[in-house]
Amino acid sequence: MSFNHYYQDELMALRQSGRRFSDRNPALAPFLGQGSQDPDVERLLEGFAFLTGRLRQKLDDDLPELTHSLMQLLWPNYMRPLPAMSMLQFEPLVACGPGLIVERDTPVESDPVNGLTCQFRTCFPTEVLPLRLTRVSYSASGEAATLALRLEMTGEGHLGELKSDRLRLHFAGDRYVSQMLYLGFMRKLKNIRLLLLDGHSKPLVTADGQTAEFSISPDNVKPVGFAEEEALIPYPLNTFRGYRYLQEYFCFPEKFLFVDVHGLDVIQSIDRELVTRSRGFQWVFDMRCEDMQGLRPTLEHIKLYCTPVVNLFKQDAVPIQADARQDEYLLMPGHYGSDGCGVYSVDKVTGWQPGGKGYKNYVPFESFEHDPAVDVESNSPYYSVRHRHSILQEGLDTFLSFDLRGDRKN
Repeated sequence: MSFNHYYQDELMALRQSGRRFSDRNPALAPFLGQGSQDPDVERLLEGFAFLTGRLRQKLDDDLPELTHSLMQLLWPNYMRPLPAMSMLQFEPLVACGPGLIVERDTPVESDPVNGLTCQFRTCFPTEVLPLRLTRVSYSASGEAATLALRLEMTGEGHLGELKSDRLRLHFAGDRYVSQMLYLGFMRKLKNIRLLLLDGHSKPLVTADGQTAEFSISPDNVKPVGFAEEEALIPYPLNTFRGYRYLQEYFCFPEKFLFVDVHGLDVIQSIDRELVTRSRGFQWVFDMRCEDMQGLRPTLEHIKLYCTPVVNLFKQDAVPIQADARQDEYLLMPGHYGSDGCGVYSVDKVTGWQPGGKGYKNYVPFESFEHDPAVDVESNSPYYSVRHRHSILQEGLDTFLSFDLRGDRKN
C-alpha cells in the first residue's frame, strides 16, 4: 500500500473518528470535534497525520531493516528495482563489405517521452551486415517441415566480401509462433542447406550444371543469451547464476529467443567466379514438424540485427554532506531529477575528509570488510543501502546510511 493511503487514513481518523470520540467524551477532548478553518491548525493536523502514517507504514513492513540486510547479504539482486527492457533492431548496412560490430554496452537513446530522453545500453554484441531478409516461407507435409529464408545484398558487391561465419536470428512477433520456431531450431532441426542466388534471386548454377547448394550440420545452430557477457542485468558474484536466468526469463522472455547459425564461412571456399556472381543466398531448414503443421511464420516473426537493451547507465550522485545529524540520506542522481531517474545499485562510495585528510572509500555494510574479526583494517568506514516506496511519486527512493561514529564523537 502506498504512503498516500496511510496519510489519508490518519487524516480521516483525525477528522471523523476524532469528532465521534469528542461527542462521546466531551470532558476528555472538548476541542477535538470542533471544525476549524485556521491554516495553522490544519497544518498541525496534516503534519501529525504525515508522521503517524510513516510510523504505521514501517510497522506494517515488519521492520524491514532486518530482512533487507539479510537479503542484501544473500540475494542482493532481489532488492534492486528492475529497469525497463526493450528490443532494438539495427538497419542493415548500405555499403558492401565486412560487417560492423556494435559492441555490448553501447549507449543508445529513446525518443523523448514527456520531454525526457531515456538512456539504454545494448546487451549483446551485434554484427550488422549488408544483408536483408526479404522472404520467409514455410511448408509442412506429413512429419517433415521446411523453413526457407531468403537474404539479399543491400548494396553493390557479392557474398565473398562479407567475411562473416555466422548470422544471428531473433524470433519475434506472436509468442506461440516465435517459441515454436525456437523449439524447431533447437530440438527438431534435421538439416540445413545453403543455396547461392544471383541478382534476380535465382539459384546459381555451377560449371557442371548443378545448383550451387551446400549442406550445413544442424550442430551449427547455437542458443544465445546464456553467457555471462550476454546478461541483461548485472548480477552479484555470490549469487547462483540460475537465478539470473529465471529472473530475466520471467521479466523479458524475448531475450532468449535468439539463435546463431554458423557455417557461412563455407562461402569463402567456393569457386571465386561463382562467388562474384552471388548477390544473396537462401537458407533451407529441414525440421521434424510434430505440432508445427499450422505454423505460418512471416517476416514479422524472424528478425536480423536485434539486441536487447536495458535502461541502465552509470551516473554520479549529488554529493551528500554526511554531518551525522540524521541516520540516513536521500540519494539523488546528479544529472537527472528524482522524477526521471531511479537508482538501481550503488557501485562505489567515496568520501572527502575535511582538513586536507584526503579521500576515503566506504565499503558495503553486508560485505563485512569493515569487521576486524575477518582480518581486515578495523577503521574501514561502511555504508548501507535502503530502497523504500517514494512518498512523493511512483517508484522507489534510495537512502544511504553511513558509519559516522567518529564524526559523532567530534
